[in-house]
Amino acid sequence: MKHPLMLMMCLSLGLSLYAQKMEVTNKKIPIRIALMDESISFPNFWFTRYDYNPVVMLGTEHIFRHKNKQDWLLAGNVGFYHHKHWQTAVFLNAEIGYRYHLKRFNGSARLGLGYAHVFHPGPVYSSVDGTFEEVTDYGSPAFMPSLSLNIGYRIKEAPDSPELFLTFMSAADIPFNIFTALHQFVGVGCQFYLPKMK
Repeated sequence: MKHPLMLMMCLSLGLSLYAQKMEVTNKKIPIRIALMDESISFPNFWFTRYDYNPVVMLGTEHIFRHKNKQDWLLAGNVGFYHHKHWQTAVFLNAEIGYRYHLKRFNGSARLGLGYAHVFHPGPVYSSVDGTFEEVTDYGSPAFMPSLSLNIGYRIKEAPDSPELFLTFMSAADIPFNIFTALHQFVGVGCQFYLPKMK
């Protein structure tokens, strides 16, 4: 299952990164950077109860439909998180989303499918001839569906103005041992635009 899943995610990310129909702000390449905190729980907003667990996410997006104040978009992201005493992971995901603009403000929701490669934070042991020995941790694959909500503010009126945003994302690792680990990511980020490559 691992190889078809990885192929699907690479294909989805490639479609979002290299889509050819560019319009409105897609005349330039948007780059999104987010710094977040991660916690594990059922969906709730009690993030301040836990220690800080760093998350870094880098992404881009493609607007495939724009009408009035509304955007439909595809996005691709790569990221990393570290949860002390729990796990560390690198991940890749592709999203489809909807965004509504109100002057310089905007709100968006995105559904994503992703791949995470998960590592244990400490030594890993395996039974060898009845005794446990420390082994190399090569990580384990996980399917990572997600839902994210964002509120953004453009610094200037121009559609390709730099933007600051607040973001919340809930994502699952499936499988993780015998249960699903549900992650809550919350943080801040910025979006800016690079000239389109010729």
